[in-house]
Amino acid sequence: MQRVGALGSVLLVQAQEATPEYNPLGDGDLPLLIRVQAEFIELPHETMTGLLAEPRKGGNDTDLRKRVGELVAAGKGRVVETMICVARSGQKSTSESLQEYTYPAEYDPPVSPPAKDGVPLGGFPVTPGIPTAFETRNVGFTFEIEPTLGLTDHIIDLRLNPEIIYHVRNEVWAEWKVEHGNALVQLPIFYSLKLNTAVTLVAGQPLMIGALSPRNEQGVPDENRKLMVFVRAEVLTIGR
Repeated sequence: MQRVGALGSVLLVQAQEATPEYNPLGDGDLPLLIRVQAEFIELPHETMTGLLAEPRKGGNDTDLRKRVGELVAAGKGRVVETMICVARSGQKSTSESLQEYTYPAEYDPPVSPPAKDGVPLGGFPVTPGIPTAFETRNVGFTFEIEPTLGLTDHIIDLRLNPEIIYHVRNEVWAEWKVEHGNALVQLPIFYSLKLNTAVTLVAGQPLMIGALSPRNEQGVPDENRKLMVFVRAEVLTIGR
């Protein structure tokens, strides 16, 4: 204790001891999150086949992903899409980047002109069917994951479903020439790239989980190119 005189009186000043900084996260184990990343990387078909020519025994594709990255950097491949989503262990999570495409799915029968003895009578044109029901298709990117921590925080059991849907074109199924122009019955053509699988990963290590065929300019599978799909999961500690 220190005694200090001030204005004829005595002021007692007592030194305070420092206290530890307050930790809002506590001192116990902190919550964990799992971040999952899926990559769609396009390469020539022959190039991908060459990369996978040698049998692989391990589930760590770090070297394979590095080689693919070098090919992309050299202009011999391209990254088509990267999907990322975060979830808690044992819970589902979904990320979406979509356009809702609505189209007619059912039509009334077309109206034909009256006829007598099989011969159409004039004055009543053929008219197309009228749409009576519509459907909506999501076009774009969807990534659904369900990660679960294993016996240790470094092993992750992962269910995932990455999906890419393209609207290729509208197909004309019927056409009528009417007074005000042409009337068309059209239905859309879609192209889908889907994976639905379950794997076990070591945190931080990439794994190739599949290969898909992208579409060509006509909207059909392109036999000259392939999409290699890689997935990587990382365990994140809250507050770190």
